[in-house]
Amino acid sequence: MSRVVDVAVVGAGAAGLAAASRAYELGLSCYLLEAKSRIGGRTHTDTETFGVAWDRGAHWLHSADVNPLTRIADELGHPYLARPRPFDGHLHLGSGWGAKEDWRAYRDEFEEAVARALEAGEAGRDIAALKVMNNGSRWARMVHHIFAAISGLPPSDISTADLAAYRDTEANWPLERGYGALLAARYADLPVELSTPVSAVDAGGAHILLETPRGTVRARSLILTVSTNVLASGAIRFMPELPVCLLSALEGVPTGHANKVAFHFRRDVFGMPDTSYVNFMDERDAARPACSFQVRPFGSNLAIAYLGGDLAADLDRAGEAEMTGFARAALGDMFGTDIFKELSGVAATSWTSDPHTLGAYSCARPGRAHERAVLAEPVGDRLFLAGEAVSADWFSTVQGAHVSGIEAAERAAA
Repeated sequence: MSRVVDVAVVGAGAAGLAAASRAYELGLSCYLLEAKSRIGGRTHTDTETFGVAWDRGAHWLHSADVNPLTRIADELGHPYLARPRPFDGHLHLGSGWGAKEDWRAYRDEFEEAVARALEAGEAGRDIAALKVMNNGSRWARMVHHIFAAISGLPPSDISTADLAAYRDTEANWPLERGYGALLAARYADLPVELSTPVSAVDAGGAHILLETPRGTVRARSLILTVSTNVLASGAIRFMPELPVCLLSALEGVPTGHANKVAFHFRRDVFGMPDTSYVNFMDERDAARPACSFQVRPFGSNLAIAYLGGDLAADLDRAGEAEMTGFARAALGDMFGTDIFKELSGVAATSWTSDPHTLGAYSCARPGRAHERAVLAEPVGDRLFLAGEAVSADWFSTVQGAHVSGIEAAERAAA
């Protein structure tokens, strides 16, 4: 990597892959540098652990009817499940399954909370989503969980203005072979320097210098696609230091937390339709956090627990055994502990403690939604940020990262 390139791209997740691909299309020379031994970043399909595909990170084509990656999935023959209300499911209350009326009551309250948050945000009230919720209701715990799973932070830390800015068509379609598999297929021929973390960036001279274990990379411009938490952590040293307004924005729009625990069984132990969704809220124990599961995705014998916000972060930091134990207890309460006689394997994600991500996806704090725009501004005329956090209206999604990467490459080429 001794030559000077037009653009260096740091991070081979959805944004970095799109940025490097677009740079080549524009005739630019490019290095794509990735710290991990694989591409995809937080979009990673695991086919090795159980012998069947499951997404450790992103899974849904969000706003799929207008998502540019839906067209790519069609072109590459990657099937997805398109149905009008993909999250209709079941609710377990600890001592037994809730009635349909219970599930409907919980959903009505969730949808009302969303409506109130959007109304506040659209009116210019950038406040905590928690402030517009019915926090003393029967379903508050479940509603708080869903907000945390969607945004990565608890409702007390979610900006209503940020929620209102998100462009949602409510078409959320899961990919059968996995989102990570789609990116791997799309960018199979893209040159990537794997296992090449960047530890320092010196933008003080004629060329931008990037320090890596494989030597110094020299580039005329730089596209950074790492998470806001990684940038804020100091894992990459910058000379000169990043602007104060950008450092503030990194704190105002942190990377939230989400994790999964996947259980694989030798046979179907659930007796539920393929790709079902199950919510768990134990009314016997008010201190027990709520959680959700995807059951038998695309007919596989998997149950995948979804954890968000503080619960996801705390269990990650406590270790895989704690996280797995929490999800296993909920699964056993719902379907009976005899199902574990057919258990063939368990795996958990750790996006919070992963040093290359330090979280899952971004969420603006109350009063800080305007700082997303700061992330989108170039630093000087040579350094550009890209990634889901940079997207004004598709943040926290793969398509937001994808589009931001293309836009960053076009800016670098201008």
